[in-house]
Amino acid sequence: MKTLALAAALLATSVAHAHADDAPRPCPAAVTSALARSFPKSTLGSCKAEREDGHDQFEARLTLADGTALEVDVSPTGDVLQTEQVVPVDQVPAAVTKAFAAKYPAAKIARAEKQTRGAKAVFFELAFQTAGKKSEATFANDGHFVEEE
Repeated sequence: MKTLALAAALLATSVAHAHADDAPRPCPAAVTSALARSFPKSTLGSCKAEREDGHDQFEARLTLADGTALEVDVSPTGDVLQTEQVVPVDQVPAAVTKAFAAKYPAAKIARAEKQTRGAKAVFFELAFQTAGKKSEATFANDGHFVEEE
């Protein structure tokens, strides 16, 4: 009986420790300062460290003052690398929808996301389905095809 109680206590301790390691860590001060400066009156929902293309960064999910959700990638030093925001399909520029229709004539855009990289580079990631397979294609603001995932 003592062995069973000891095993249960050890298991509970290891589970609690595992959950503590999985808990999200707060953003560093440089990241939270950059978010506050770049997106005043926003609310930080979550922030997690990640590694993208061999570089460390933080992914923050914000709610803007108007209720809009925004995902922001920020470097550990506080540089805003990219923002991602879901937009209505009818707000995608005509050049992008025209290029999409030419490349994927049988597909219909299911979801659109506006991505702003750096200060001004704007891209649109378009989710669609063809032959039962879900895909995403990214186009520059001018309609130039970038990639498919």
